[in-house]
This record gives sequence, structure tokens and C-alpha cells, in this order.
Amino acid sequence: MKKLAVAAAAMIVVAGCVNSPELTDADWINQLVSESDLSETSDLDGTGDPGESSRDPGEVCVPEFWYRQLVNEPTRQIIIENDPVADVCTVTVIHNLSAELIIDTVWDGIFDPGSKAISDTRYARLIVEKIPDETQYGGWRIISVTPAEHMLAEGEQEVFVSSMTIYKDDQVIWSCADPGQFYRVDTELPVLAEGDFVRMEATVEHLNPVYSPPFFVIAHGPLSGHSRHLMYDNGLYGDEIAGDGVFTYQWYVEYTGHHQRIAVDVIDADTFADQTEQDYDSGAWGIHFLK
Repeated sequence: MKKLAVAAAAMIVVAGCVNSPELTDADWINQLVSESDLSETSDLDGTGDPGESSRDPGEVCVPEFWYRQLVNEPTRQIIIENDPVADVCTVTVIHNLSAELIIDTVWDGIFDPGSKAISDTRYARLIVEKIPDETQYGGWRIISVTPAEHMLAEGEQEVFVSSMTIYKDDQVIWSCADPGQFYRVDTELPVLAEGDFVRMEATVEHLNPVYSPPFFVIAHGPLSGHSRHLMYDNGLYGDEIAGDGVFTYQWYVEYTGHHQRIAVDVIDADTFADQTEQDYDSGAWGIHFLK
């Protein structure tokens, strides 16, 4: 994804669309992408699973309280990567946001948190095509999308998602090992409905692990109870093999009206080790699901 920053200088950056009877194709694409749910990145805010105090002083656990919250509204940049005259364009959407991790690691039953600054960049790419029979947006339609990838905009990132697979009734309905892969909107996105029995698996990596465990893996989306739950590699809670590096969460789908995407988020254990050091480190992938 770092190559995008270099490549962006050579791309066409599209300004906001104005109300005009003579909109250009670039204007129509900008308006389409701006107004489509398919161009949104995953929402990772909200309350996380509370942790359990560790009996081992050398082990990091999930904090007693933790959640992310935005400091300001994200900025969005829409980049058209080729001339629309071809009637097919690849578009990159970049969201830059400032947020903070609210975290309480003291384990005294009193909410007295610290905070850690988050500077995050979220990337997604789309393919748009001009369709002869399409009547909206000047004939342009979003045909394919990639997962949204969340990266640190500042600081050294050491944790990354490596793969993500979604099962429904034990059948694979979506799988990804490359966040740059495109998925057709009409046939290749996961479809989730209220009450579906779903299992999500993920693999992650840490470039420089220090703590035990080295990271925590979190599922986000239309989950049971609330929108964020820990994923496990312990042979329990739907996980098939303990310690094989595949983290799992399974559930009955709820709250599809409140969510557009399903995501996997990995957080460095170093981030959860205290509530004062400015060492936030996390990465995530998220994909739009159909209902």
C-alpha cells in the first residue's frame, strides 16, 4: 500500500462535483464514489470486549475498558487512476483520520482511562464502468471493489492482517489473502442476513513480537451482542485447531441495519500493555457485505 503514496502524484485527483448540466465523466465518477456505501471504509470504533486480569505479570491481557473514538471527521481523497475516455476506470479512495484509543488497564473497577493517539490511513480501490443502459451518475456504475485496508499514517506498524475467510453454514462465502484483490459487486461479495450462522477466520503477523500473546485479533461487524468481539486460536468458540495461527469467531448475524462492512482488526499487545505510552499499533481489513 505504501506505493500508493508515490503513485498518487501521477494520478488525477478529482475535486468535488458541482451541480451543472454539463458534468464531465470525472465529475460523475467523483459523485458516484462519494455517495456510494461501497466506497466507505470499515468503522472500527465502539466498545470492545472487556478483558480478564492476567495472573502472570509477564503476560499482557485485554484491558478492563477500551474503545476508539474519532477526534475529527475523516478527510477523503478520490483518485481516478486512468482517463475515463476508456469507459472503465480504477479509482482509489483514501480516508485519513485522527482518533484516540481510550484505554484503562488498572483493573480497579473504576473508569479512569488514559488515551493513545491514532493517526490512521484507510485505502480502498474500486473499478467503475460506463454502462449504456445505466441512467444514474452519467452511466457510471461500481463494478468491483477491494477490501479496505487500514494502516498507520504515523509511527512504525508491526502488526498486519494476512488473510480473512468468511463461512456461512460451514461453506466459504468469501476469502481474501491480498487486500489488493478486486471482487465483483454483483457476484463475489459476502451476503449476510439476520440469523445466519457465520464463522470468520483470520491469520495475522507481527514483525517484532515482544509480549505473550504478541497481539489480539478482533472481529467487527454485524456480530452478536455488540459490534466487536475477540477472535480465538484456542480450539474453542468455533476455532478448529488450537495454536495453528488461525483465529476464529463464530456467531449468529445481528444488527445488519447498523453495519455495512465486516472486518478483522489486529492490535499489538504492546498497545494494550499500559495506558500512557504513545505506542498505538494496529492494522485491519474490511469488506462490504450485501444483505
